[in-house]
Amino acid sequence: MMPERQSAECLVQCLRGKDDQPQKRYLGCMSTTIIKVTRRNWSREETMMAFALYMILEPRECDDKGFDVQRLATAIHRTPNSVALKIWNIAAHDTNRQARGRVGMQHGSKLDAEIWEWYAAEGDEFLSQCLTLLHQALLSVDSSTMKSAPDRLSSVESTSQLLVSGNPEGAERLTLTVQRVNQRYFRNSLMTNYSGQCCMTGIAVPQLLIASHIKPWAVSTSREKTAAGNGLLLNALHDRAFDQGFITLDDDYRIVISHDAVRHTDSNDKWLYEYLLC
Repeated sequence: MMPERQSAECLVQCLRGKDDQPQKRYLGCMSTTIIKVTRRNWSREETMMAFALYMILEPRECDDKGFDVQRLATAIHRTPNSVALKIWNIAAHDTNRQARGRVGMQHGSKLDAEIWEWYAAEGDEFLSQCLTLLHQALLSVDSSTMKSAPDRLSSVESTSQLLVSGNPEGAERLTLTVQRVNQRYFRNSLMTNYSGQCCMTGIAVPQLLIASHIKPWAVSTSREKTAAGNGLLLNALHDRAFDQGFITLDDDYRIVISHDAVRHTDSNDKWLYEYLLC
C-alpha cells in the first residue's frame, strides 16, 4: 500500500473510532511520508469583501450553498466553504452577536478582529470601500460560469443595485447604498437576537416585522445606528406607535400607552389599547 494512502486510511479509522490506538498508529503511518499543504492567507482586500457580504447577507445565506458566497468564491479563486468559514470567523468578533452570547468561531486571523476596529474608526467610509471592492470583484466573475439566482435578485444585487444604477449619481449613490447595507445589517442582528419574533407580541411573520431604533436614526451616531442594543424588533403597528410616541417601555419593560396621544373610545379601547398592551 502506498504510504500516502495508508496514512489517510489510518486517519479515517481514527476519526470513525475504529482504531484502538489511533494516535500511535496514525503517527506511525505519518512517519513514512511527508504531506506538504500550501496555505494561502486571506489578504486585507479579500477580508473586506467577506466583511461586506456578512453585513448584507442573512445568516441562512452565509453557508457554502449561498449564491453570493459562491459568486465571491469564484471571483477570488477560493472554495465556497473557505468564504463561508471566513464570514463566520468575522462574525465571531461582532459585538452585536457577543452581546447575546453568540460568540462563534474564534480561531481566525488577526484581520477578522481588526476589520471591526477599522469599521468602528472609519464607519461608513470604510464600509463603502468594502462594498466597492465586493462590487468590482463580482463584476469580474465570468457570467458563463455562474447561474443566475432563481426567480429573484440575489441579496447582494438587491441591496447594492444602486451601485450600478444611473440615478442618483456618484457619491450620493454610494451613500444611499451604505445606508441600505447598514439598515440591513441592523435588521439581521435584531432578527437573530429576537429569534425572528416581535419582542412585544411574539408575531413571527418577517414581512410584518420592523427593525426599530430606540434612539431615533436621525440623531444616532454611526455606531448607535447599527447597535443591536439600540433596537427593538416590532410588528408594524407597534413600531409605528413606538415611533410616534404613542407607546413606550417602563423600567420593567412593560408597555405604557400615552393617554394624551391615544384617547379612550370604544374603538380605540378595542383595537388599540387591548392590542397594544398585548
